Amino acid sequence: MSLVARARSVFDAGGLYGLISSTRAYLTHHPALVRSLIFARHTYYRCLKGYNALADPFELIEIDPNNITMANREIDKYLASGAIRGGNWDRQTQPYERSLKYRSVEQRFCHEKEWEETDIHDELCRRIETEGEADGCYSISDLERRYERIDQLYKSIKEHGYDPSQNYDGADTRIETSLDQICVSIGRDGELIFCGGGNHRFSIAKILDLDAIPVRVVVRHRKWQRKREKIANGAHEIDATVHPDFQDIISQSYP
Repeated sequence: MSLVARARSVFDAGGLYGLISSTRAYLTHHPALVRSLIFARHTYYRCLKGYNALADPFELIEIDPNNITMANREIDKYLASGAIRGGNWDRQTQPYERSLKYRSVEQRFCHEKEWEETDIHDELCRRIETEGEADGCYSISDLERRYERIDQLYKSIKEHGYDPSQNYDGADTRIETSLDQICVSIGRDGELIFCGGGNHRFSIAKILDLDAIPVRVVVRHRKWQRKREKIANGAHEIDATVHPDFQDIISQSYP
């Protein structure tokens, strides 16, 4: 569907407000804008905050998917990329496996339900009807094709494993592959918190009990970043081998 056709579909269903909201989401997730924000953010952290151990926001780290049990849906996985934040956002989480998408993937592949029988189906149909768009689908036909792609995704990961360099069919085509990854943020104590991106891929990885998957880190808690800084400065009281987010520090030398 062309951009003009998509805009017309969204306007017909959601009116001017729906069109404005959809346009804003499209523009704010543009790769050029995201990269510019990351560059500005890192310049600020390095020059004004004195951080040295800043991680590459595009670098993937290997984690055990079963070590991620909580999610924070308030973090923008694109616009927040590379951010260091204080506060209690890492405590404001919900169990990931209670999410609508995880439950529906589990119902489909563990309990062999048809997609139309899963918990998410009616919700997506309602959003398409009232808002003109849901998860990149602008019609029920789009939704049916999306279900077919998720079935293919499950088969591919089950047979060949998860490959982060592959632009899986059905991924968000507005976003380049380096950004369109399973995304986590890291709390003050190093806890891995799911924050969007690749919901179906992540759910499938958990259901298939994969040993490890690559993820992109979006936000780090300020207290966690301080630990990274200590390790980079040669502190020995922290064991840098116990957490995957320290591996880039081990492999590099910092001033």
